[in-house]
Amino acid sequence: MNGDVAISVRDLVKTFEVGGGFLGGDKGEVSAVAGVSFDIEFGKTLGLVGESGCGKSTTVRCALRLIEPTSGEVILQRPLDDNSSERIDILSADRKQLTRLRQAMQIVFQDPFASLNPRMSVGQTLREPLEVHKSLTSEERDARVADLLRLVGLNPRIVDRYPHEFSGGQRQRIGIARALAFDPEFLVLDEPVSALDVSIQAQVLNLLEELQAELGLTYLFIAHDIAVVRHICHDVAVMYLGKVVERAETETLFTRPMHPYTHALLSAVPAPDPETERSRNRILLEGDVPSPLNPPSGCRFHTRCPIGRDQEICRVEEPGLNELEDGHWVACHFPEVKGVI
Repeated sequence: MNGDVAISVRDLVKTFEVGGGFLGGDKGEVSAVAGVSFDIEFGKTLGLVGESGCGKSTTVRCALRLIEPTSGEVILQRPLDDNSSERIDILSADRKQLTRLRQAMQIVFQDPFASLNPRMSVGQTLREPLEVHKSLTSEERDARVADLLRLVGLNPRIVDRYPHEFSGGQRQRIGIARALAFDPEFLVLDEPVSALDVSIQAQVLNLLEELQAELGLTYLFIAHDIAVVRHICHDVAVMYLGKVVERAETETLFTRPMHPYTHALLSAVPAPDPETERSRNRILLEGDVPSPLNPPSGCRFHTRCPIGRDQEICRVEEPGLNELEDGHWVACHFPEVKGVI
């Protein structure tokens, strides 16, 4: 299936109603996700980056139907035993189909302290999904739990211990093991290392890369840390205020960014060489991120953009996401090619 698309998201939209209710007040809508589109190939990792509140987590939760999107299309392509594949529209799946799809799509959460039930032992945590979704005997479930723990580098003898007895890195490994219980094909990694120490981050990232190579997994990786994204992702999509503003292969994005917002993000990444760091120009964006309750007209970034704030077209016309180079998509009226890192 190399080169084929594992998951395709098209024009995904999610709005939330605010106001009204018991306390009254004017009703309004928050545009959390405003027409996001992307593809991820089988066995590859797409990184989704942007400032807090830009809609990254809402996007992936809509794609998994953990929350219902307002509109859009999400297609999962599942490989079959005869080397063919089936295309499944996730957003139109009924409850029975969605239950089956849960085995193919899983998520690893950001906080390993909050994502595990403190009242359940490791064995109970890993057995529970197997009891719900798989028709296995008790002995088969125990064997599967032991296999999952070995797969993520943990000793199977820890099954009777509880989450508070483990470090953050060990807890995240348990969370990864739980996500792998159904042999999924697609994993969402929602900032899986941001709550961990730097040394432990490297271990968990290496584990995720090893699992992808061994099991052929497809990842959607959400992160704030641009250096982490460069290390693990094959492609990167940059989000701003609910929209994708640039998408490209990782090295292309880092060496030839075109959108002014991407330039600003990459300029904030420290360079390991002191001489290089001293010679770099840091781009400081003026103003605050606009409210999604009342996003700016035209380009959503123009109020903070060093180019767009002085351009009439940026204030009145929203740029489309266009392919300016092979595989390099940019939503900007004045894209600029410039090496940053």
